[in-house]
Parts: sequence; C-alpha cells; structure tokens
Amino acid sequence: MKPLIETLFSDQHRLTARRRALGVLHDLCKRHERLGLYVDGALRELPSILLEVDEQEQRLVFDIPPPVEGVAWDQREPVLALARHQGVHVGFVLEDIAPLEWNGARALRAGLAQQVYYLQRRQYFRVPVGGGDVHSVVLVRQGAPALSGRCHDLSAGGMRVLVPADQGRFALRAGELLPELRFELRGVVLQTEARIRHVGEPLALPDGKSLLPLGLEFVDKSFAFDQAVVRYVQQRDRDLLSGRK
Repeated sequence: MKPLIETLFSDQHRLTARRRALGVLHDLCKRHERLGLYVDGALRELPSILLEVDEQEQRLVFDIPPPVEGVAWDQREPVLALARHQGVHVGFVLEDIAPLEWNGARALRAGLAQQVYYLQRRQYFRVPVGGGDVHSVVLVRQGAPALSGRCHDLSAGGMRVLVPADQGRFALRAGELLPELRFELRGVVLQTEARIRHVGEPLALPDGKSLLPLGLEFVDKSFAFDQAVVRYVQQRDRDLLSGRK
C-alpha cells in the first residue's frame, strides 16, 4: 500500500478545483465508503468511515477505529486517509485530530481537508463522441462574439471542438479563458468555465469553408458536471471496446 500512497499524494493527482474536491468528500460520506487511516509511516491501516463533512465548521467527522496499541488520537501527527470513489483511489490528510461527541456517540474530528488527491484512470482518456450524443456546443468569450461548435471527442478533463475558422479580428488563441462553455450531453445541458489549451491548423471542407480544431480544458467544473461527463466517457469507452459504435 505504501507505493500507492506515495504515488497518489503528489501534485499531479491533486484536485485543483475546490468544488470538485468537496464534492468527492461529500460523496464518500453519503455512500459510507470505507476509509483507511494510515499511521506509522503508512505501515498500519486502521479502518474508519467518514461521518460528516461540515463546510461551515471547517471540519470532518469520522468514526473512531478499533483500539490499537501505541495509537493515541489526541494531538497526534497528521494521518493519511485513503478511500475509493467510484473505483478510483482517493486520498486526503487529516490534521488537528481530536475526540468529540457526535450524535450521542464518541467520534473523532479533523480539520476540513485542504487538498484531495484523485488517482486518474482510463476515464481521463479522450473518447470520440457518438453520433447525436453532444449537441449545441457554445463557447462564450470575453469581449468577442460567442461561437457555436461541434464536439469531436471528450474526456473528464476537456473536449476537442471544431468551430468556424474565420474569426476576423477576434482570433482564438491558446490560453484564452472562456467564461462559459455550454453543451447538451444526451439531453442534459451542462456548463462550466473552460480554457483554450491548443489551437490546431484549419481543416478545409468540400464546400470551401474551414473549421478550426480547439483543445479545451474544463476549469472549476462542478461536481454534477464532472459526474455527468465521467459517466458518459466510461460508458462510451465500454461501448467502443465491445465494438458498439
């Protein structure tokens, strides 16, 4: 388990969107997922469960693990917590741990985790979208007219979209922040901020027009947005692997 923890708790797996991180914690609590607490340099795992995520009080409440020799919870060093969220390893650090009474029983509290780490898996690969799955892609820009485009492929982290190549004096550039990216995914309207990460070479069409490929990264996406896209990518990936188009 120690190699997994050393891999998971790294910047490349840190969730940068605070709303997304809190959404994962709330979901772990709601689903009563098993929580492994690692002490002694990750040599021992103590079983627990997340009981409450209190954003107002800035605290987490979790079940007291069975008594273990040499482990005292008052004012001890930070503890690593590991769980699985939809089959993916998730980790965070518990600090300022102390006992408390919770709903008439003894429990432990810790400060609200400032960082949540999420081990990426296949769902973060891009998949080509199915015909009719994604409609009405709109890119809202700052100081320039909005654009309509067509989604080519999709992942939990972004999408590639094709837009008209003729932008006049409002040329699209890598790094541009889009205050709103809006599209319909299998009948559900989704929206988030996005950033242009890549602008490709124009693609010529038979009618003489051309399309510009854009690589977009989703920015500060909500938990509901993320879950909708992840579910689609997972299902689409399974369909493609099984030969269904």
